Amino acid sequence: MLVTTEALVLSKTNYSETSLIVRCYTRSDGIKSYIIKGGKQGRKGNKTTALFQPLHQLEITAQHKNKSGLSIPKSIKMSKPYQTIPFQINKIAVVLFLSEVLSSALREEEANASLFHYLISSLSWFDMQDDVANFHIFFLLSLTKHLGFFPDVRDQNHPYFDMENGCFSAQKSTQQIDDPKTISVFKSFLGTTFDKFSEVLVSSTERKQLLELLMKYYQIHLQGFSRPKSLKILHEIYS
Repeated sequence: MLVTTEALVLSKTNYSETSLIVRCYTRSDGIKSYIIKGGKQGRKGNKTTALFQPLHQLEITAQHKNKSGLSIPKSIKMSKPYQTIPFQINKIAVVLFLSEVLSSALREEEANASLFHYLISSLSWFDMQDDVANFHIFFLLSLTKHLGFFPDVRDQNHPYFDMENGCFSAQKSTQQIDDPKTISVFKSFLGTTFDKFSEVLVSSTERKQLLELLMKYYQIHLQGFSRPKSLKILHEIYS
């Protein structure tokens, strides 16, 4: 069936001497992979490769014959070009990191309209903002709502956060956040919104600690989740 769908680029890998396999999260079918013939060719004027940068938003028309098979697009175009992300080193570092997170976290081979809307709307919002140092923290927390392990925000008066059960606790456990300052910052992020997260006062050290704990939280709740290689770069950018 010929399908035209919005798609978010997750990753690309080399395929033969001149082509690419591009893995996307699509509005119509969830995860889909496409063979881009000639995508590696560096001919002057060839803009194909530029389309497949991490988390670019595309419109793809292709035959979707089955859930797991590779498709060859009939047409590809940018659906929502970014205005700032490709030109700011801090934003480039964030999208590289988030593309790795999403590549590891998203496994669905079926449509999820709510998740897709969250991804594209969040990234479009990020593209238009200036104060974005806290964006990736809030993005990861909000993403857990769609992945099924958003923290239980009840009992926030308790001093510990049990990462295995995703709730605040009065008792220590083996997988927990127990540092009072980190707990306080964590609660602040849980209680804010996209328009307000930049107001959360957090040092670079606290941001790094919270991000490391979120990576552990993802590893606990997502089987096979891999620690992003770009995390080190992100820490350096925001140190």
